[in-house]
Amino acid sequence: MAVPYENPIAAANVSLVFNRPLRSDPATEALRLALLGVAAVHESFQMGRGGASPGASVNMMHLAQAYRGESTKWLTAACSTADGVQSDAALSASITIALIDIFTGGHRWQKNMNVAKGLVQSRGGPGAMLAQRVASRPGTVIGTSRAKLLLEILAVYDTFGSLATGREPTILGTGSVDWWHDDTLVKSHVEIVFGISRTLVPLLAQVVASVARALSGKAHILELPDDVASGADPTSECTLLYNDLDNWAPPPSEGIPARVQTGNMIYVNTAKIILLRDVGQVPPTDPIVQRCAETILALCLRCAENKLSVDLNWPVIIAASHAFGACRRQVLDLFEAFRAQCCYEIDTSEQIVLEVWKRLDQNHPGADWRSVMKDLNLDVLIL
Repeated sequence: MAVPYENPIAAANVSLVFNRPLRSDPATEALRLALLGVAAVHESFQMGRGGASPGASVNMMHLAQAYRGESTKWLTAACSTADGVQSDAALSASITIALIDIFTGGHRWQKNMNVAKGLVQSRGGPGAMLAQRVASRPGTVIGTSRAKLLLEILAVYDTFGSLATGREPTILGTGSVDWWHDDTLVKSHVEIVFGISRTLVPLLAQVVASVARALSGKAHILELPDDVASGADPTSECTLLYNDLDNWAPPPSEGIPARVQTGNMIYVNTAKIILLRDVGQVPPTDPIVQRCAETILALCLRCAENKLSVDLNWPVIIAASHAFGACRRQVLDLFEAFRAQCCYEIDTSEQIVLEVWKRLDQNHPGADWRSVMKDLNLDVLIL
């Protein structure tokens, strides 16, 4: 949870888990076991910190993986029935399994994420799910409110999974996203869960999609903005997205949490680096890239000092991949601070950054995080 003053994920899932007798419903059982798996991963990581209980940590990790395996079996059973496919518990179980995968380091996540996306499509897609207008009591996360929360989490996971793989997002990257912008029915939980404004997420998905097209050679005209490269085509996709990032502002409202304001600045600068490096092919020493990276690391450090460091791994990976000299010590301190709130995804993040630094120092041609992930077969989902 990025802003720890309420926990909508717990509120949404607890009512589902205790709504049915034990093992009476496959979807509910899958969710119960997945939640136990998340708890076990947390416990394993905390036991292993500092090497105090390595044996107990390993045993707890084995338990977490066992819960994941059992949850997947029950979820498969749920997906074989009409009621199971339509169940919020089934969708929540698949999303919770994804959380286990994130916390265990981000591996072997794609098959389960495809199940989650398939469940959404089987229910007619996000718009149809929210159009059902299932009753939601004020102050609760049930009915339409729960469906919206699950869709929001899935969309964010899909966006960052696509960032890592270099593919276009499928939840927010294609088709209509009117459902995302409709806040008239029930409130969004994006700010609380992920620490950024809801309206920024589609723009981030557009950046990820644009980069994916550039990496695959499907893009047509991709130029840098005028203040980065002279003669840039002002109508190009990259220019428009870069300008959108420059001009983006959260909708006017009172009481935006400091973590959300900071998170917005962190992710805007992260998206700029992605465009500059992946599309513009500018070097890591480029002054604009360096300014963005310094801003990201400084703001992430502020979040870590306030124990609000959830879901900031990608900004740190991308910014730290452009760090030189004494700045690298700050990055290592940042990773250590993150370990107070996160799990094994920190180890994966640090592994990527350390390999990038090694390659930069050796003038290796693949001294960037994408090349490192490809070479080390790190197809991971982390946030």
